[in-house]
Amino acid sequence: MTGSVDRRIRNGLIASLSLIVFYVVVNYLTSGIEGTIWNFRNYWYYITAIDIGFGTQMALYTHIRAFHQSCKSVATGGVSAGSMVACCLHHITDFVPIFGTGLSFALSAYTEILMLIGVLSSAVGIAWMLATIQNGGLYRDGDLISKIMVVDYNSLKQAVLVISVFIAILKFVTYNPYSFEGII
Repeated sequence: MTGSVDRRIRNGLIASLSLIVFYVVVNYLTSGIEGTIWNFRNYWYYITAIDIGFGTQMALYTHIRAFHQSCKSVATGGVSAGSMVACCLHHITDFVPIFGTGLSFALSAYTEILMLIGVLSSAVGIAWMLATIQNGGLYRDGDLISKIMVVDYNSLKQAVLVISVFIAILKFVTYNPYSFEGII
C-alpha cells in the first residue's frame, strides 16, 4: 500500500473537483452564467455537502480497492451526481420541448428534495464504506484509517440509514413544492 494515502487523497480531490466542474458545465449549458450563480447561491449548502461526500466516498473507495476488495456502495456516488444535475435539469426543457412543462415543473419544484436525497445518500455511502473497511480489517495499525476505527461502523451505518430515511420522509411530507420562495 505504498503511496496509498496520496492516491486516496488525490482521487478524492479529483472526484470532488470533477463533480463541481460537471455541475457548473451542466448548469451553464442549461441556464447560463446567471442561472449557475443563482443556483449555487441558493443551494450552496447542498452542493457543498454533496461534493464533499462524493470526494470522501471516492477516497474511501480507493482505500478499499487498494486492498483488492470490492465495495457495494459505489452507487451512492451516482445518486450524488444525479442530485446535483437534477438541480438544473428542468432547464433542459428550454432546449427540448418534447419533455413538456410537467416534467420541468416537477424537477424545479422538487430540486431541494432531490439534493437532500443526494446528501443523505452520501452519508449512508460513507458509513457503509467505513463499515466495509472495519469488517474486512482493511487498515493497518498506525494508518489514518485505523485511528478512526474506534467507532462501531455497522451500528453507525444502520443508524445513518434510518435517520436518513426519516429526514427524507419528514422533508417530503412538510415540503411545499408550490412555494416559489427564492425561485422567482
